[in-house]
Amino acid sequence: MVALTPTVNRLERKLKSRLLSILLAYILLLLIISATLAVLIPPLAIQLTLLLKNVQLPFLQNELSNLKFSIQELNQLASNYGGSINALLSIITSTFKGLFTFLTLTVISFYMMIDQPNLYKKVGWFTTNKNHVKIAREFMIDLENQIGNWIRGKLIVMIFVGLFTFIGLELIGIPYALPLGIIAFVLEILPNLGPTLAAVPGILIAWLHGDHISALIVLIFYIVLQQIENNFLTPRVMKTSADVNPLISILSILSGLTLGGFIGGLLAIPIYILIRIIFGYYRQYQSKLSPDWQ
Repeated sequence: MVALTPTVNRLERKLKSRLLSILLAYILLLLIISATLAVLIPPLAIQLTLLLKNVQLPFLQNELSNLKFSIQELNQLASNYGGSINALLSIITSTFKGLFTFLTLTVISFYMMIDQPNLYKKVGWFTTNKNHVKIAREFMIDLENQIGNWIRGKLIVMIFVGLFTFIGLELIGIPYALPLGIIAFVLEILPNLGPTLAAVPGILIAWLHGDHISALIVLIFYIVLQQIENNFLTPRVMKTSADVNPLISILSILSGLTLGGFIGGLLAIPIYILIRIIFGYYRQYQSKLSPDWQ
């Protein structure tokens, strides 16, 4: 909701309809996601297919070639691979559960966006004091600005790192550059730790498909890219963001992943920002009630 609110507000000033502006913002977001997937999926499928062909599993190939579909063989197959089948069913179930959760959160954010200009007025459930309503409005604006700026800034950095990882590995001549770029894009959500983890598969593939020199070149490339990100890109992109300490980001995301899985990790930083703002407002208005202030 906070990520799309600035776009919705701009559209609303032109269209004079908040509902139409929200629908248009969602349509634009859907078009961007669809276009991105349409561009990425075909080459990604080709590179992943090549990767699977290059992975040698002789024990599995021998079993498949010698398999006879008798009752005894089927029983043996079920006993040998029953765990894998259960794991596959678990993955499918988790996928549909994740999709349902995503759609649910999308619908919730849609209704929150419709009522966004009046959300601060809900404090009227607890108090009729006009100063409290004013504080609630300031709080909502501050919260939306900090979380929205963090989300948009982080997304820009993730796209930059993923794109330049793909371009750099392509120029160096490393295979499977697209999957490696996507890995770098996803892991960039973990500050400092993510780029280091993303470099491991790239260096490993360069060593397996080339030599030690190729692996060294890829290592230098990742180091240079990380220095550009840390010293040039991130300070400029995130200068107006929530300014979350990298160590706090890592601890928050790891805690979120542990407590709430993928969704917990995704919401970890916004929850931290929320807690920080609440504490800041508490300290700010508590001091105004102290004897020293009076």
